[in-house]
Amino acid sequence: MQRKNKRAVLDVNVWISIFRSDGFRVVRSFIARNTTLLRSQELANELEEVIRYKKFKWRKPPEYYLRFFYSFTVFVPTVLVFTDCRDPKDNYLFDLAIQSQADYLVSGDDDVLVTSIPPPTKVISYTQFKELFYSPKPQLNDTQKTSEKPQEKGFLAWLKQDLAKFTDRNKK
Repeated sequence: MQRKNKRAVLDVNVWISIFRSDGFRVVRSFIARNTTLLRSQELANELEEVIRYKKFKWRKPPEYYLRFFYSFTVFVPTVLVFTDCRDPKDNYLFDLAIQSQADYLVSGDDDVLVTSIPPPTKVISYTQFKELFYSPKPQLNDTQKTSEKPQEKGFLAWLKQDLAKFTDRNKK
């Protein structure tokens, strides 16, 4: 029996792309379409390192983006055993995808995209993934449909308030 909920591993380069250009609405759209985004400790460590590179000019502190990443991903413990990627530093992505039985491993890295992986996981580009799961207007149940001004509720409202507190604190 096939799961309705799709599971995906996004490479660090995809997360950086989301943070720099696509905005958070892309991730919200994935989630609205029942897509679970997965992370391992290795993925989190690499993202935390890369996001602090001086070449990136962020509108908000890196912690803001990391908090978003942790809020919208599910942790999966992994064992490092995969060794077939051309770039050995990317092997952990395949471990995460295989061990979590992810439907997709999404990357913009050619070394990852050309590496074979056992089914059911498919290695696809970020562009292909967006074509499958991105809806420009996510249909999340975070607003009330009334004639009055919509009021946000639930997890997304909490996240926005929490992130706003964090950024306000860093402005001082």
